[in-house]
Amino acid sequence: MTEANSDSRDSKQGGGAASDDPTSPNSKYADVQDRESLMDGIQAGRRVVFMAYTLSTIVERQLDFVIAVLLKKYGRTELQTTIYSCLKEIVINATKANAKHVFFEEHKLNVAVPDEYQKGMKMIKEQLGEAWIEKYGSLAKAKGLRVSIEFDHEADGLRIWVFNDTELIPTDESRIREKLAEGMNYEDLLSFYMQMGDQAEGEGMGLVMNLLLLKGENINPALFRVGFADGKTMARIEIPFTDEFVSIRGDNPEGFRDRASIRVEFE
Repeated sequence: MTEANSDSRDSKQGGGAASDDPTSPNSKYADVQDRESLMDGIQAGRRVVFMAYTLSTIVERQLDFVIAVLLKKYGRTELQTTIYSCLKEIVINATKANAKHVFFEEHKLNVAVPDEYQKGMKMIKEQLGEAWIEKYGSLAKAKGLRVSIEFDHEADGLRIWVFNDTELIPTDESRIREKLAEGMNYEDLLSFYMQMGDQAEGEGMGLVMNLLLLKGENINPALFRVGFADGKTMARIEIPFTDEFVSIRGDNPEGFRDRASIRVEFE
């Protein structure tokens, strides 16, 4: 397990030409924190787990590196950009959810009351920026609200789980399901941008982007799931490497519109 501390600072990268091999000491990942232990764990087939409170530069670099090493190990390096982009979006949403939880508590707003929820979201949208993220990310850390990122890997495929320590509230769940359903209506990023225009940068659109990035790699978008269990919110991406890969949801992973179908059990 790697504990990611957002207050740490990356060391300086050494000189020389960078190698395309992420495991090379001359690669662009030469300065990644805990580099050797991460490589050793991956090569040994162990699960890789990160704990973070914000998506700091260090955490970003580590996640990018772990994905690169995993994909090199299994000969699927062409998936690097798609998997990293999807994971980054999920982790940003997870850390924001924890920060939002603290914000609502601080302002004594009840997320279960529609008027109070709308008031709180309006306040967040007006204040949202680096200072807001830093402040409420720090408060979330002080309360022990963290994000767990877990990589399970084998020759047939990769599973990435992201858990955050606040439960998915019904209003947010409804919005997520709406966006996932909307994303299924587009075949690629171009058609999405042509249809949505300026709205493509709106709230929840990152979920649609994830679906379309997966579609672009011929990965079933139903392998991207969002759900909740035991007071936590979960997002999971499953990436098949071979035809032998079987989703946790079985041979047919579709069906996210059914509320029960997006619940997950912690293993």
